[in-house]
Amino acid sequence: MTDSSKKRLETRDWSLRPNLQSPIPLLLLAALLILLLYLLTLARVPVFGDPTEYTVVAHVLGFAHPPGYAFITLLGKLVQSLVPIGAISWRMHLLAALSSTAAALFAFGVIWTIGSALFPNPKSEIRNPKSLAAFFTALLIATGADVWQHAIHANPHVVTAVFLLANLFFLTKFWASQSRKWLFAFAFTLGLGITHHPLTVMAWPAYGLFVWVVRPSIWKEWRTLLGMVLCGLLGLTVWLYFPLRAAATPIGPTDLNTLNGFLNYVLARGLSESLPFFGLADLPDRALVFWTLLRLQYSLPILFLALFGFVWLVVGRRLFAPQRHGEHGDDSEKPRVLRVSVVNLSPLFLLYGLAFLGNYAFVMSLRVQDIMAYLLGIFMLLGLMAGIGLLGLLTLLQTWLARHAEIQNPKSEIPKEVWLLAAALFLLGPILQIARNVPRIGLGDYTAAQDYVDAVFARFGGQGAGAVLLNDWEHTTPLYYAQYVDGRSPTATDVQPILVSTGSANPWLDNVIRYLPGGPVYLSNYRREIVDFGFRLRPARPFYQVIDIGSALQFTLPEELTAVSATGEQITLAGYDLPQREVTAGDFVPLTLAFTAPVTPTDYYVPVVHVGDLNFTFTTDSHQLTPTYTPGEIVVEAFDFALPHNMPSGDYPITVDLKNLSTDTAVSLHLSLGTLTVVGQAHPIRTDHLLANFRQRVGLVSARVRGNGRAASAPWSEAAALQVQPNDAIHLTLQWQSLAPAEESYTIFVHLIDAANRPWVTLDYTPLGGSAPTHLWIPKWLPGQQMLDPYRLTIPPDLPPGTYYLEVGLYEMIGGRRLHMSDQAGNLAGDRIILGPVVVGEGGEGERGNGRSPNFSR
Repeated sequence: MTDSSKKRLETRDWSLRPNLQSPIPLLLLAALLILLLYLLTLARVPVFGDPTEYTVVAHVLGFAHPPGYAFITLLGKLVQSLVPIGAISWRMHLLAALSSTAAALFAFGVIWTIGSALFPNPKSEIRNPKSLAAFFTALLIATGADVWQHAIHANPHVVTAVFLLANLFFLTKFWASQSRKWLFAFAFTLGLGITHHPLTVMAWPAYGLFVWVVRPSIWKEWRTLLGMVLCGLLGLTVWLYFPLRAAATPIGPTDLNTLNGFLNYVLARGLSESLPFFGLADLPDRALVFWTLLRLQYSLPILFLALFGFVWLVVGRRLFAPQRHGEHGDDSEKPRVLRVSVVNLSPLFLLYGLAFLGNYAFVMSLRVQDIMAYLLGIFMLLGLMAGIGLLGLLTLLQTWLARHAEIQNPKSEIPKEVWLLAAALFLLGPILQIARNVPRIGLGDYTAAQDYVDAVFARFGGQGAGAVLLNDWEHTTPLYYAQYVDGRSPTATDVQPILVSTGSANPWLDNVIRYLPGGPVYLSNYRREIVDFGFRLRPARPFYQVIDIGSALQFTLPEELTAVSATGEQITLAGYDLPQREVTAGDFVPLTLAFTAPVTPTDYYVPVVHVGDLNFTFTTDSHQLTPTYTPGEIVVEAFDFALPHNMPSGDYPITVDLKNLSTDTAVSLHLSLGTLTVVGQAHPIRTDHLLANFRQRVGLVSARVRGNGRAASAPWSEAAALQVQPNDAIHLTLQWQSLAPAEESYTIFVHLIDAANRPWVTLDYTPLGGSAPTHLWIPKWLPGQQMLDPYRLTIPPDLPPGTYYLEVGLYEMIGGRRLHMSDQAGNLAGDRIILGPVVVGEGGEGERGNGRSPNFSR
């Protein structure tokens, strides 16, 4: 090898030359990778709730719930018509995947535009790393957990985020080129966005101020302003769909051809209860909630990179100021031309910063059940800022290397140091997110909604029972899909599905009373108010049948149960159903038991289910109390139990006994239900660090309380009791960990109770103030995620002095049944955790309940 060849190899050792002067190849590669990830995890069948509503509405060209979502309705119909493969539900899910991909590509375009403005000369000695930063940004945004979850099932909120990124892209192009064509494109997407969702207006102040700063004379350019108005009106024409379709719509209101009906609809005037709810006193807690949710999306290095992106937009102009020749002594003889455009980046800081603040201030003040959906645009914007931070960091590093290091090859594209830094940040960003989320995000095998539809036809089809099935909204939507898309509906002689609306104070009870005299009535969920009124609810999985007191059914064992007879003291176990004999460790196992008594028992009894060495002693919560049994009736109830995640594989015998809560004694039945085959998990999640383990689904990692200048960590003793006064605020921060996907939405309760278990202060709501439901249409909490959940309890001014206790737990949002806790061995251990005592006022020893804690047996 010649000396010249060796020198050429040496100089090109780290000189990677991608030669990507056009963004198209890298843009297509990013789109392909993102779409591939989404397609591999995309839902295939309808899911519960709103996503299926949007699918059906688009299919029949109807109207969705306010504000109507006109844009996604028409776009969804277009996609359903043009995509030649897959079920209609899959095509609508595909639209979400395409939308999320489009948002990531708009972010790609923003980074490329900024990089091109900084380095307008493609032959510059200092090559622009914009290709690395743009590719990084697209993948980073697309693979965030919240974005990914919304990209694989039909929903409009990801489209709302697309409009935010599209507007930022067009305005950034306007900043870089000063061409008014980008203002026209921006105005058009602005109009389209309004027809889709009102949330798109939250960044309007940022848009208007940015345009004025970039072009202060814009108010004098009447042609430009007129063009923007016309383009905006062109986008608004999508709203014409409502009045034009009002007379013929098969779904939705029919008065949208009137001005009042139209305005009520598109402005969602009936949803005012969701408008800003949290006040100034809640700002610290809401900031903690936002930080928690943000940490679920991006790692700390990426968040620091986003912060650097904001800083760089402010100070970048000075950092890029070219140095004059002769500033480095002898180096003045070495001509070094830094062809870096000295552009003003501060307007971009104004645009992105105010857009973030506008959306944050509105979204984090809402009290709704799906804040995670509304946060999509904010998360994408911060991902964009991380990409800008990477662009700034790589450019600064490359500029520094050019100024202070020898350049062996003046034609080299990107120095090795830049590549190494970019590779490290890719590992900490999109690559880490992909590795973390691929095993736990996916709806390809999620068939809960389709299973419900199949169960309706399987149970009622051809029976001629004339039953009525009362459904909530979530369970109604897949039945709508079966009717309007698949063209199959149950006949009225078999079953009549009824949507229970919220038109009265107790709509479920009203409907039961209305329909029960005419035939069998079933519910889509357990409803405590039905039982409290005096009816019995029998599990007829996945439904619950309403049993009237005194009817023949009350004294009949359902045919799907296996009849047995095992008597212990005052109560007899008369039947059981264990439909799943092969399960996986960590599963929630369904079990139905039937009890009867010849005379009404005087004591309180609960079943004790043994699975191998595990003991599940059930609580009385949401179960018929034995002293309320009617003599001779058969009470059928669900006693489902959760297996520990670390349970070894094997066949486990199942037996049932009783416990007399009145005497706190065991009552032997020794009734065998056969065996349960358990398949162990290869890598079970750890639970030994938890304060409490609820249904093997949600773990309480820690609980910290502060008030009146003092603080404590749970569990705290009587000696360390929190001392407060009336009107004081108790601040409680719970740290949750998701152990497994939740089957439904859980409500967290935080109660201040006395020693007699009487609640005095109660807070019951969706986790993180409504920001992070465990389940909404699909499972939302991902295994391994940890969340900080703050609460503020104000001590009432008239609360009697004494010792109280903080109890915490979870219950099903719909059914109201509490989630049982498991101890470290996996045994059932109650349905709430007592964090510790709170002493109010100056009460004496007698008023403090003699230091007695509440009874854990319920």
